[in-house]
Amino acid sequence: MAILTGLQSKLRGSAGSVTFKRNAGRTVLSEKVTDVKRSCTEPQSRQRTKLGNVVAMYRGCIPLLRGAFEKKGVGRSDYNAFVSVNMQSQPVYLTKQQVNAGACVAAPYTISQGTLPAIVITGEGRNAATNIFIADLTLGASTTVAEFSKAVLTNNRADFNSGDQISYFIIKQKVNEATGIPYCQFNAYSVILDATDDTKLWEVVPKNGFSSTDGCLAHSGNDGDCCFAWVHSRKSADGKIRVSSQTLIDANSKLSNYVGEMAYNLASSSYGAVSDVFLAPNGNDNGNVNGNAGGSGGGSQGGGDSL
Repeated sequence: MAILTGLQSKLRGSAGSVTFKRNAGRTVLSEKVTDVKRSCTEPQSRQRTKLGNVVAMYRGCIPLLRGAFEKKGVGRSDYNAFVSVNMQSQPVYLTKQQVNAGACVAAPYTISQGTLPAIVITGEGRNAATNIFIADLTLGASTTVAEFSKAVLTNNRADFNSGDQISYFIIKQKVNEATGIPYCQFNAYSVILDATDDTKLWEVVPKNGFSSTDGCLAHSGNDGDCCFAWVHSRKSADGKIRVSSQTLIDANSKLSNYVGEMAYNLASSSYGAVSDVFLAPNGNDNGNVNGNAGGSGGGSQGGGDSL
């Protein structure tokens, strides 16, 4: 700070990084603070560090999920609905550097919400099966769309109509070998239920998503690390699209690297300090720093700057 005299003493305002102020009849020169560390509370930090992956997943799904949120309400977009529901899902934490590099981790997010009955899933991971009953039809290379359609329509009369669509979404997890940044490949396939279509089923949709297990439509084979789901959709008489409410099935072994407290602490520290005061009662959501407060030796590992 400096006090000016002469002609410069009449200056006010800013010039570049310098600010001129009048105080007690004198002009005071000061330099603007240009490097301010931003801080936030822990709840705010958790929201910020998990938002990046939700947005990245939506960005990849944009062309595949138009109209997927039937119940989004007036004035709300599919983006609003996707982010709103999935910010309540299991948090996936990315660092600021990963977000800036376009990172994305395949996670079991909700991809559709609607009024058609949900496709119920049994089993876990790549062994998941649906409740779409196809009886004694074994899906194979020679199975036609017509045969598949007849099996679905005959054995699921209450839920499916001719002309309905069954879509299969698969999001494959990849990692850039040079940078270690995770990214995803997004794909979707669909088949219209048509008992007259003699096209081979596996020419339209992938066999891994359209296999049969115990008389039901199921997933089979090794897609590697991924998340996937089936969605039932229908165009109603009023021209609107009706969909089933579905959540991606987790078959991604790399997901565990980006969930939990270790992942959160790493992501949070990349954005800057959290403003909660450790010694203040209820000033910190989890009551400790890095989950290791009050250990042997009377201290905590890492200290408060790591949050």
